[in-house]
Amino acid sequence: MTSRNVKIRAALKTLEGERIRWLLGKKETLTTGENVFGETITDARYSFILQKAAAVELERNMLLLQMEQQPRTVHELHDATGISKPEIVQHIIALKRWRMIEQVGTTGQSPQYKAVPRSQPSNEEVS
Repeated sequence: MTSRNVKIRAALKTLEGERIRWLLGKKETLTTGENVFGETITDARYSFILQKAAAVELERNMLLLQMEQQPRTVHELHDATGISKPEIVQHIIALKRWRMIEQVGTTGQSPQYKAVPRSQPSNEEVS
């Protein structure tokens, strides 16, 4: 899969993702109502939050797509995506916490990570 195709697929997964859909659906509530501290989020602040969340989700989806193809090290992920190694490590920590990836081996002294296949919900779980 070409780098361009990976970016396009990652962008589509980002737009379909729960985090972005939630933020888009809550725009009016977040920008017109008050939070628990009595503050209202400005449109500019909301836009910043949305853009930051989308950027993080895009990077994570790009990494996940790479790790779905085969196990990858941080160095390989950096070479494939151009994302800085410290940012990749932060994403790996989050993705491991959410059980979206797992360590499956090593290349030299570098751990390899692979995406955990997502199962489709059964009919019983959907209803």
